[in-house]
Parts: sequence; structure tokens; C-alpha cells
Amino acid sequence: MADMLSDGNNKVTFVPVLANIAAPTVAELTGGTSLECLIMADGLDISTDEAAITASKLCDTIDAEQPGRAKTTIKLTCVRKDVPAEDIAWTLLQRGLTGYLAVRRGIPVATGYATGQKVEVYPVKAGVRRPVKPEANGVEKFESQLYNTAASNLDAAVA
Repeated sequence: MADMLSDGNNKVTFVPVLANIAAPTVAELTGGTSLECLIMADGLDISTDEAAITASKLCDTIDAEQPGRAKTTIKLTCVRKDVPAEDIAWTLLQRGLTGYLAVRRGIPVATGYATGQKVEVYPVKAGVRRPVKPEANGVEKFESQLYNTAASNLDAAVA
């Protein structure tokens, strides 16, 4: 079997409202704001940390654990644009913005959303935009921390 390739195969959309986080519709996703061409190649940073619950009993000879609460951290590193009308990520990702970040992996970006496709859906609220330190031979960038406000759905199916 071939590996799922990343380059050009990650669609990232900010959607202000979803009726069902487990089954976002094609219309809801298509009506959102596409961000994949504004996020740097290494700028989609979604990670999950999980606490451990100690579950050892008096009779145990091991330190038993169970999975505890999980915390998802989402950070986007986006490019700035010269033309204000094209500086969509900077304009959109204002502190306090709420909605959903939908991520589709493994399908070319140019392919539209379609029924049955799998997407990850994260309920989010944006924090303060943070300009990134300039670098030689680079572009102007900023980071946006998106706070995960409720349980995510990593196996949502487009309806």
C-alpha cells in the first residue's frame, strides 16, 4: 500500500456555523473560508495531549493508568498578503472569532468537498494574532492560536 501524501492534499476550511459536527454538509464546508493556500507548508500544527489517571490498586505490583482528559492545541502559521483584499487569514482570524476548523487530508486540494469524505472538525475560538519575527529570504507571517472549545470529531463524514 502507498503512503498518504501530504503535499497539496490537505484542505483547511474555517466554517462559522455547523448544524452537526459529525456530519458537516457540502454546502456548509463550501461556504466556509479556505485557508490552505494561506497557511505555510509546516504551519498546520494540531496536537493532542492526554492526561493520565492513576488507577493502581493496593494489590497491584505495577503503576496502572487510564486515559484522562485530552487537550487539543491548534496553531496556524499563515502568510500575510500585500493586497488587503487578499490578506484573508489576517482579516479573518481576529481574537474572539468562533466557529469550526475543518481539515480534510489525503485528497488533492483542488477537489471540492463531497458526500462521504472524511474530515476532522474542531470547534474553536481564536486568540490574539502574533506576527512572526522577520527572516532573511522569507515572507511575512503570523501565528494564530485556535483554542479548542469542545470535543472535536476526527472521523466526521461530509453529508
